[in-house]
Amino acid sequence: MTPLAPALALIAVVGILPSACAGRPRQAPAETPPAARIEAEQMRSARRLAALERQHARWPEDRQMVLEGAKSAWAFIDRSYQHETGFVKPLDAYPYATLWDVGSMLGALYSAHGLGLLPDAEYERRADRILTTLGQLPLTRHGVFNKAYDTRTGTMARVGHGASDDAGWSALDLGRLLVWLKIVGTTPALAQKAAAVVSRNDFSVALHDGYLRGEGRDAQGREERYQEGELGYEQYAARGFALWGYRAEKALRLRENALPIAVMGQPLVADYRRWDRLTNEPFLLWGLELGWDPPTELLARRMLRAQQARYEKTGVITITGEDAMSEPPHYFYYYCIFASGMDFAVDVQDRKAVVDGPRWTSAKSTFGFHALMPTAYTSAAMRALAPARARDEWASGVYEGSGTSTGNASVNTAAVILEASLVDLNGGPLLREGRD
Repeated sequence: MTPLAPALALIAVVGILPSACAGRPRQAPAETPPAARIEAEQMRSARRLAALERQHARWPEDRQMVLEGAKSAWAFIDRSYQHETGFVKPLDAYPYATLWDVGSMLGALYSAHGLGLLPDAEYERRADRILTTLGQLPLTRHGVFNKAYDTRTGTMARVGHGASDDAGWSALDLGRLLVWLKIVGTTPALAQKAAAVVSRNDFSVALHDGYLRGEGRDAQGREERYQEGELGYEQYAARGFALWGYRAEKALRLRENALPIAVMGQPLVADYRRWDRLTNEPFLLWGLELGWDPPTELLARRMLRAQQARYEKTGVITITGEDAMSEPPHYFYYYCIFASGMDFAVDVQDRKAVVDGPRWTSAKSTFGFHALMPTAYTSAAMRALAPARARDEWASGVYEGSGTSTGNASVNTAAVILEASLVDLNGGPLLREGRD
């Protein structure tokens, strides 16, 4: 329960007292603290604004633009499909998938079906094929899914150090998979298999002391375990675990390690444990798939406002993301709203590296914001993405400045575009009961 919840609960109880306790002496209700009143009013205002946006911040051509974009995203998923396993190659030239990627595969199938791009029988056949493969994948020595697998064969893929393919696990990746096993399991024909995939894993090894825990190998190939996840990703993944009864209470709480900051005049949060990256993606996935609680919705709105403020200052459309890129030497970049003490910083996995680019308008983040809180700004950003779309794929976005395509179509970009398109069509999160 958030710190605001007791105050809101008190207001609700006081509101029913006149009818519930008619004829009885009443005590004067306790006065709500001023900070709680202000925050409650901010949340109500944000919700009213969101409702008005969904009603009015739409242009007739927007819906067509979203649907055409979804078709291109589905074309990539369809042509990358691996018939033996049901998996999808994450990149055209890279057949090895993390469990995060597998969650995206399920999300892409589910969303394409909801959009009418995949008939009922074919959706169930493909989703069943993935679930069958997940039911047969070799597990790590600790009884949980490995970090990566070959999409062509379902065998373990070697990651990082170590003499064997047993590379340990990523709790964040498992959390995304668990979200999608829950959503896919809402289809009656798939529910039993989805639950069976969960039950064959000992997911409790990925929880420790209220947090999520991953495992890898050190330079000598020895097991090493560590707290995994920072602000945003930590809460999103923890919700995936919680959907199946595995609760990491500290990881679930957004405020547990939140450090107040300001970016472009907007009050936001960083992670006081450092090495944090404030990025759009985990918050957008949270909103698209599970639905936000009011404080998180307000934070997401402020994140969008900060990015729009940068556009108003520089003239550069700004919606950040994180993607595999063709840019050497790191090939995966995090374009953050805030990282390492800097606004709109670019970061990479190598903590010793210092980079200042590339910067791009993210396709998946733009689709996500436009589905969840459409504005004239998100509509303009959608139009700016045109060079990133081809008939049978989406690039990760367009470079700032030149506006040219970044290339690098991926399963994760395609999946989020499909998810956002379905939310845009339906007007709500994909698993409404997933709210914490």
